[in-house]
Amino acid sequence: MNPVLFAPTLATHTTLECRDVAQSIRFYRDVMGLPTLRRLKMAAVFRASNGVIAASIQVPRPAPQPLHNFYARPVQDRDEVDRVHARLVAAQDEYAIQCITEPATEDPRQFGVGTYGFYLLDVDGNWWRVEDNDGPFGPVAIPSDAEPSGSLVPAGPISYVTLESVDVEQSVRFFRDFLGLDAESRGHYFVSRGNGGVNVIGIHVPAMEYPQPLLNHHGITVYSGREALIDDLRKSAETSAAEFGVMKILPATYQHGSYSFYMQDRDTNWWEIEILEELDAYAQTLKDGEWTVETAAEQGARFARPRR
Repeated sequence: MNPVLFAPTLATHTTLECRDVAQSIRFYRDVMGLPTLRRLKMAAVFRASNGVIAASIQVPRPAPQPLHNFYARPVQDRDEVDRVHARLVAAQDEYAIQCITEPATEDPRQFGVGTYGFYLLDVDGNWWRVEDNDGPFGPVAIPSDAEPSGSLVPAGPISYVTLESVDVEQSVRFFRDFLGLDAESRGHYFVSRGNGGVNVIGIHVPAMEYPQPLLNHHGITVYSGREALIDDLRKSAETSAAEFGVMKILPATYQHGSYSFYMQDRDTNWWEIEILEELDAYAQTLKDGEWTVETAAEQGARFARPRR
């Protein structure tokens, strides 16, 4: 069947809550090795070396997050995992890191991750995993000259993110037949490459530990059409909401240079469906040491990647 969101889609970004955006920038730059693309009064946008976008949005009180909503930052090998762990433990108080687990090898039977690594809980209650570069989606390029230099976790990619799922088969169906994203069930978890964008692992849980807030959402970008297409997609989503367990669909609005609407799935995850503007504020690339906005043609080439 054709997906409900019938235009070509790409999983492009995710967002996290924070108490103080200046503190968040310092943490993501100096600790997690993520350069800042854009600073707003109450938000900041970061881009990993592989193009994955993460935004940090300031709120009075960030919502608690389960361990299985984490971001993975790979480093070169097991020895580098140990070196990074030692640096983070030494700097834990300086950066108000709430928790750092001991390095260990994950059991791949749990949710497909068999890497050697550890977890950390940042000051805002967001979970990160630092692991060797042999993750469930394969090794990722880690440029030796990635910026920012000197971060505690060497600058590089975000290799995947995780979500909780009460019903894996229903989640696969939602990804594939509603969002139009690739998705593959692996029994008690599922994987998605975001049609060439953000890699996702959906991990089965008996029940959602914490409902997700709107500002911890996942972005789906549409590379065709303009505002009218978003209105059409929203109507299509409303028509199919009951069938796919979509709990809420918000009105479409203009924000951060685009036109979009938000919706909440059966697992309380929020999704932003947005059009791609010609000069999308998020679509920037590092060229000759400077961050440069991609052209519409360059952005289109990224969306034209064949689906796996």
